[in-house]
Amino acid sequence: MQNVIDTLRNEISLAGAGKCLLWVNPAQRDPYADHALVAPRRVRVPIANGLFARELAPYFVPLDLTAPDDAGLFTDSVQRAWEGWSMESLEASRGHEICGWITTQCASGQLASHWGRYCHLHGHGGKLKLLRFHDPGVREWLWPTLEDTQKQPLMRHASCLYAIGRAHALLRHACAPGAATAGAFNLTARQWQQVGDYAAVHAAWLACPVAQRTPFSERVVLEALSHAASHGVTQDTERALYALHALQLGPHFHKDARMQAVWEQTRAGNYYGSAIDDTFACPPNELHLHWTSPEEKQDGLRQSR
Repeated sequence: MQNVIDTLRNEISLAGAGKCLLWVNPAQRDPYADHALVAPRRVRVPIANGLFARELAPYFVPLDLTAPDDAGLFTDSVQRAWEGWSMESLEASRGHEICGWITTQCASGQLASHWGRYCHLHGHGGKLKLLRFHDPGVREWLWPTLEDTQKQPLMRHASCLYAIGRAHALLRHACAPGAATAGAFNLTARQWQQVGDYAAVHAAWLACPVAQRTPFSERVVLEALSHAASHGVTQDTERALYALHALQLGPHFHKDARMQAVWEQTRAGNYYGSAIDDTFACPPNELHLHWTSPEEKQDGLRQSR
């Protein structure tokens, strides 16, 4: 973790002359609710909807890392962001208190106003949706799907967004140099579908030990989930199980001949877990143990690499 703290501090020193915005999410618990340094500097993102409680909105804290007190708060925030990805914290569903750190050339209020008006709330399919891009787990999967024309309005007043990702790696999100400013920030229907599947893939990611995962990224698993509905797998818990199998067996497992008997049942309205049990005579979360022999599995991993 110290390497991440040092690297992030150095990058902010170079990119922002030591100045950044600490980005905090107080929705479940505000780690700095009574912090003497934070209270007078707090700038909330004014999410433009009366149903969204203002005191639960993400907020910025301007920091100058050349000042000892600010540097101490910065270090504490990185430690909290790191611990937010511990299995203990994830299993307790505490959420991520630290959204990340932002370098910007504009005032914090200008960025807060822009995000509050244009980036968090979106209309799609006749419904008002909250895009939780302040959550580093959402942003880690969302950012690679965005086109430059989508990144530009999101980053209109920000130079770079930093965060700690699932593998405790330092994430950096920025537009390409010289990118022109585009119009409104919107997602496509396909992107909204994948955003809707983030919870299912996250649940699968938590349930799948590292040793059981194939060498495929979660992004590929999200693509695999796009086939679930065609097999009659539509319930949230069932889609999480489908995502678990994609992590364990590879994203193309649904094409395997052995799965056809399962899909016949699910298309007829049976639950996916029950169809797995009936077809393979095993608990649904143990399908990987019945899928191949250890030798076959190892050979498959070598070929996929």
